[in-house]
Amino acid sequence: MDDLERPSPKAMAHRRPNLQPRSKVQPSRREAIENRPKRYAPVTLAWCDTGTLLSLGRQPDTLNKVRGLYGSTLVVTYAVAREIRAMANIRGARRTHENRERCESADSIAAMLDAGDIPEHPLLLTEETVRMIDRVLGQLDAFEERQNSIFGRTDDAVRSSQKHTGEAHSIVSAMLTVGHGASTVLLTNDNGAMRVAEQNNVAWKHTGQLLAELGCQDPLLTPGELLADFNYMTSSFATVPAEVRPSNAEFFTCHRDGDRCPRCDVQP
Repeated sequence: MDDLERPSPKAMAHRRPNLQPRSKVQPSRREAIENRPKRYAPVTLAWCDTGTLLSLGRQPDTLNKVRGLYGSTLVVTYAVAREIRAMANIRGARRTHENRERCESADSIAAMLDAGDIPEHPLLLTEETVRMIDRVLGQLDAFEERQNSIFGRTDDAVRSSQKHTGEAHSIVSAMLTVGHGASTVLLTNDNGAMRVAEQNNVAWKHTGQLLAELGCQDPLLTPGELLADFNYMTSSFATVPAEVRPSNAEFFTCHRDGDRCPRCDVQP
């Protein structure tokens, strides 16, 4: 029976060749991030969400370097500014072991906001933007539900749409920026915000990528120091998802040779 079921060479000769192109092996999410150019690329507006801003605020000197690199293009929505100020206003016994680091970071950022060092932009609540916010909040909720299902977690009674207003407003603001024909990027460490940004064709960067840009600009910042800074900034909150989190100092290594960089200068 085996011989009967096996196709003969004659039969095989009449088979039509498969002309369909072989599917390309897609790089992992980590590989895609690690292979992105490290050199800073100017954008019209870089929308920073609450968690990323708080992570940078753990080292105000580093946040000032990022501000120096991005200038007035580094902005926040009113929603993010409100979340930062609300955290800075937590005082006395309400500052616990669990929230102290975030509150202290918020203190530094709130001072910058009050001084106008980080521009605040309103999101006007038109019919269009309200619909966009509702859609993005729904996408954030759906992502959280999928993650809870995958990892066997109980759904939080406080929905992501309530917890992540800052991220939602930042994503919608970035979408509107793109809609007006301008360049933009969402600065976020939140996995859900990254995924929803991708769904809406918005580019994003996390704290590690911002530090790598600083290392590309300043050769005195060593990869080892930048990795240590990153781990310190994201160790207890505003953590970066494991699948895109830098695994070693190579992530922060700049390969620039004079004014050229073999990785950054490659045309896509």
